[in-house]
Amino acid sequence: MQQPAHPSWRRYALVALVVSAVYAAMSGPFITQPSPHFHFTDLANSFLHGRVDTDTPRRHARGGERPGDPPGYMAAIARATDNGKNGWNDWASYRVLVLKGGQEVRGVFPFLHDKGPKKKEFWTVDGKSMVIDVHKDLKKGCNPNRPHARCDRVEYKVSFPPFPAVVLMPLVAVIGYNTNDVIVTLLFGALSAVLLLMWLARLRREGLIHHSRADQLWLVAMFAFGTVAFYCAIRGAVWFTALTMGVTLHFGYLLAAQGARRPLLAGLLFGLGVATRTPILFAGVFFPLEALFKDGRWLGGLGREGATDAAKRIALFALPAATIGLVLAYYNYVRWQNPLEFGHFYLLEGTRAPTRDHGLFNFYFLNHNLSAALTNLPRLSLSAPYLQITRHGLGILACTPALFALFGGAVVHPSDEAGPQSLAYLRRRSLVRNLAISIVCVALPALIYQNDGWQQFGYRFALDFWPALIGLFALRVGRLSPTVKALIIVGIIVQTFGAVTFGRMEWFYYD
Repeated sequence: MQQPAHPSWRRYALVALVVSAVYAAMSGPFITQPSPHFHFTDLANSFLHGRVDTDTPRRHARGGERPGDPPGYMAAIARATDNGKNGWNDWASYRVLVLKGGQEVRGVFPFLHDKGPKKKEFWTVDGKSMVIDVHKDLKKGCNPNRPHARCDRVEYKVSFPPFPAVVLMPLVAVIGYNTNDVIVTLLFGALSAVLLLMWLARLRREGLIHHSRADQLWLVAMFAFGTVAFYCAIRGAVWFTALTMGVTLHFGYLLAAQGARRPLLAGLLFGLGVATRTPILFAGVFFPLEALFKDGRWLGGLGREGATDAAKRIALFALPAATIGLVLAYYNYVRWQNPLEFGHFYLLEGTRAPTRDHGLFNFYFLNHNLSAALTNLPRLSLSAPYLQITRHGLGILACTPALFALFGGAVVHPSDEAGPQSLAYLRRRSLVRNLAISIVCVALPALIYQNDGWQQFGYRFALDFWPALIGLFALRVGRLSPTVKALIIVGIIVQTFGAVTFGRMEWFYYD
């Protein structure tokens, strides 16, 4: 009897179970408690109390509990600061000053550590520049408990996009800071593998790929265990949680957006993706392309009727996406008086020199980021530990060598043999183009971003475009040869090494 063309729900469940089990096993001690970097849990708690700021970085691990502290709060602070030995990592903040004339200003001293006159330069959150001497120009007496203290306080906020915190809110409402973000992250990682298998099954049903069911599982294994998705999904922590959740939403978006078939769902998932990982914003180009090139032809080959259909689908897509975008813009404005600022400029209170001097995005960062993204290799030696990896991370080809197959000769599909006018041929070529454009649109801003992903095993920002890249790989590479499978296995070995050692065996890493 011929097997069904698509996996049954049992097969999806089995993939979810296997990926979850492997991730949990490789997570090891990480999974036994919440991660030390609990920004999303803290933000969820703030939301539950109607706030967009937090007092957490004011607290000290040895300060003791206070009445009203949520469950697990002091334990979380102790983990984050190693019982007070370390400072707070990646919390955004600015100063709130009241001048002698009564004017309140919010902003940062970006040259705070300068020994010259620039030390007094103050940049307000609404883009103004002032000169303020905190010893002479500030009012006193704002705090009734400290009547002689200057009116100078710090406001702390979580700069990362908020949707992961929204996901955690029900858990935080019940169990507080004992919420295990590692398990949540791990489950999203497994869900991504299931969504990928669903997408591959649909592509095969539509005649766009011709991989066997076994080859589809090879592709799922390649993504789940042979890319940076592996080491990111098993550890929780704010950065890796956002990346992993972003991948899941991106896969869901691609499923709904392919063929522009479900515009409202695609717009919703896209908007939530942006609310999780801002770079997904640039993947928004994929849906309009799919709508404009319906069935692989401009406006579906239907002229005015096709234009009307495309406009309707794009409008439906834009409705939830724009709604979420407006909510995010308002959220940013409330926090930073700038609808386009998520707050990364305010890490280290705006004193981080590269960001201060060059902004968040600048071609100044391109050369260094290209190395992190593409060319970084492990360092080999004849003495222990014999192999070391820069904390800027391995390049994407070193992480996932199967990608070399993309540079091979053109793959002949049955749809190609049917001729360039066949519907399957047109749809596959159009989808290849649209995915490639989406990848470029997401990757390019990351390459001029002020951070290359520092403190990573592999170039983790690649996860923002990996969903489109694995789809392109399936379309471009075709049936998997023994050589490609061997490269997939090499990638799994590489990523397993990263999953085992990163954050645990520091002797394998160098600055």
